Amino acid sequence: MLDFSRKAPILLGCVLVFSLFDAATLSLLPVYGIRYGLDISTSALVLTALVIGNTVFQFPVGWLADRFPHRTVLAGCASLAAIMLGLLPIVMATPWMWPVLVLAGTAGYGIYTVSLASLGSRFDGIELINGSASFAMVWGIGALVGSMSGGWSMMLYGPDGLPWHLALVHLLLVLGLCWRAYALKRSS
Repeated sequence: MLDFSRKAPILLGCVLVFSLFDAATLSLLPVYGIRYGLDISTSALVLTALVIGNTVFQFPVGWLADRFPHRTVLAGCASLAAIMLGLLPIVMATPWMWPVLVLAGTAGYGIYTVSLASLGSRFDGIELINGSASFAMVWGIGALVGSMSGGWSMMLYGPDGLPWHLALVHLLLVLGLCWRAYALKRSS
């Protein structure tokens, strides 16, 4: 994994951010809804709305990844996720929460879709195998940390700590993608 992390650090960062998002939302988003005063069935629908973004809009995300540079699409997904997650506390328990959740799911889950596409297009042979193994390892780390850090954020800052935490993580990914693009441009 260390060898692959030198070749694609930002790609592994994308997988880490995705797995943090995935684990935290799957385990804590219904709790977030309940803490906001939603009933149990509506809180379950909150998670469903997020997953609908993943399910319905993966083809458009893939289409974008086929037509634009992967780093650009990743930055767009991470930016949209950060914005939508940052808006969630403002729109929670209003009708606006539904489109915000769908867009957050589209963007948050889209990061992994584009990361896989980038892995497949950039690497082959043993490097592709190493990359896949590295993805799996980083995903496991992020999944473990995501639920814990999301829960701690909710304990420290109340229910809104969850979306703020996830928005910040996505914003850090955007900054990492911009930094990497700048570093690659300077070195060429």
